[in-house]
Amino acid sequence: MLATIDSKDARIEFKTSKELKSLLQGAANSLGMDLSSFLISTATQRAKDIMLEDKMLTLSKQGWEKFEKELANPKPATKELKELMGMKGFDA
Repeated sequence: MLATIDSKDARIEFKTSKELKSLLQGAANSLGMDLSSFLISTATQRAKDIMLEDKMLTLSKQGWEKFEKELANPKPATKELKELMGMKGFDA
């Protein structure tokens, strides 16, 4: 497990229904884990998946081919784009 998880210097509390708690406890038991470890492990993996998805762009084959075509044949910059690129914070 992550060192930050092992330090246990923060607390998370939430309420749920008895039915949901029983379901989660059953899943944890099936894996030989206590409920807290199961919830932390599951939430950590889901959080990592979400963060990865947030950084990844997925294109279909057709979308990728269109993207490559646009890169190979760029359109001339518009007046508005030139103005934008001329603003502070953009390298010329």
